Amino acid sequence: MRTYQISFLFIAIGFLLASCEKKESPISLPEKGVAAIDRVDMGEDYHDQIFYDFEKGYPVYTSAINCWDLAFEASPTGFHVFMNGGKDMWVYNTHQTDIKAVLEPPKIKAGEWQFDSPSGLPDSTAIGNWKKSRRAGSDVYVVKMNPAHFKDTFKKIVLVDYSTTEYQMIIGDLRSTNTKMVRIPKDDKYNFAYFSFDDGGKVVYPEPPKDSWDIVFTRYRYIYYYLNNFPYLVSGVLLNPYKTTAFADSTSGYEAVTINSVATAKFLKNRDVIGFDWKYYDIPNGKYTVNKKKAYVLNTRQGQFWKIRFLDFYNSAGVKGSPSFEYERLQ
Repeated sequence: MRTYQISFLFIAIGFLLASCEKKESPISLPEKGVAAIDRVDMGEDYHDQIFYDFEKGYPVYTSAINCWDLAFEASPTGFHVFMNGGKDMWVYNTHQTDIKAVLEPPKIKAGEWQFDSPSGLPDSTAIGNWKKSRRAGSDVYVVKMNPAHFKDTFKKIVLVDYSTTEYQMIIGDLRSTNTKMVRIPKDDKYNFAYFSFDDGGKVVYPEPPKDSWDIVFTRYRYIYYYLNNFPYLVSGVLLNPYKTTAFADSTSGYEAVTINSVATAKFLKNRDVIGFDWKYYDIPNGKYTVNKKKAYVLNTRQGQFWKIRFLDFYNSAGVKGSPSFEYERLQ
């Protein structure tokens, strides 16, 4: 078995820069059937999101989960807009078209605020197909922020238009008539173009190019549908939406999973196929316990098949937020 030992203090210091960039070094592709063990450090409060590439065998990018608010599809034809669920954001469509006339929070029940599905699929966003109404006068959306992450709790936006190269959006503080137009450029090398309301509004780059990673360890919002759509912040793993699918196996066991055993498996595009429930909170012991039998198989952007399972959620000092995992190339 080959083991990768990585100093995650070094990663936190070296990667968590304003640009969130990391220089990469080439590494040979692991042989089929050779397992590797690694660990990443998200921080005890899960403040970092860490992008990992199996082929390279290490994290290729790290950024602060709170450094972005909205994500815009970056492909030439893309138009969907996602919210940062890990920052506990919500949105409400006022169905008004005069942004300067919207000056107060909507008088709605808590359950009427909208949120994206944890699946991360474009047809499951809270904002939805906004392009349908943009020609007749685009709707004003009120964005509610968690005050723990953003001191000005409410913003308002109008998604004006989009093209093959950019988005146009009007933003403003909710209780102000002062607004401004911002332009968010598209770059098809990335999955999304990201925007932050910080510093009056700016484009940010919390994610590496889409052809450079497989999974991201991050904080996101899960919805307990059987509890009346109860939303809850969790830490887990999401897939790269670029040509990556996955399958979860909770019965066979990691060792029994082979390329032949998953030949008829249904691989899904849902970003949360791996998700967070490979661990659970053991109340009597007061800590998280990992289900080592639960395995996942990914078909990556490179057309490679990898299996992965999780081993622990704590580092050597007993601090949570440091998942260790084992993975292996099947094909």
